Amino acid sequence: MDRLIPEKIIWKQKFGTLEIALTIIGAVLYGLGAFSTMNWAIGFITLRPFAFIAVVWGVFFGPWVGGLAALIGNTFISDILAGWFGIGGVGGAIGNFMMAFIPGLLVPHPKNWKAVALWGGIVGTLVVAFFVGGWIALMGFAPFWTLFSTVLIADVPPNLIIAPIICAWLFNRVQKRGLYWRDRLENK
Repeated sequence: MDRLIPEKIIWKQKFGTLEIALTIIGAVLYGLGAFSTMNWAIGFITLRPFAFIAVVWGVFFGPWVGGLAALIGNTFISDILAGWFGIGGVGGAIGNFMMAFIPGLLVPHPKNWKAVALWGGIVGTLVVAFFVGGWIALMGFAPFWTLFSTVLIADVPPNLIIAPIICAWLFNRVQKRGLYWRDRLENK
């Protein structure tokens, strides 16, 4: 359990009724969590104490379920409710997808807090900051480094601290109910 990457990286994921339901539930939780803190802003970026939901969803339910839940929740729930939906959100859509996809793909076990912190708290957060900052800078709205650093300030604390704690705390419950994605692949 001390490995930082799985022995075998699995790109495919079964996508049936359960995965669709988990994607919808994750999107609603993530989207409403992001929307609920929209008024806590640093410039163009809002503080995201619920950003850990994307990481946890990817680790528990798989990279595709987590990634799609984060993309849909951020773009089609949070941004629409806030009135921010538009071409400027493309970087956020891709970045939030990757913030859940990367730990979902690369965390070998949810109780491995070092791997959750590395892939979700550091790498996933760097990727979302890069996509948000890069896209907004390409569009000419704000400088890259301003947005990149603000996204890191907003997303690192919940993803680096809260995500590993939640994963370790809830994993047995998720696994007991047959929802852990790697177990479902093995039982296929």
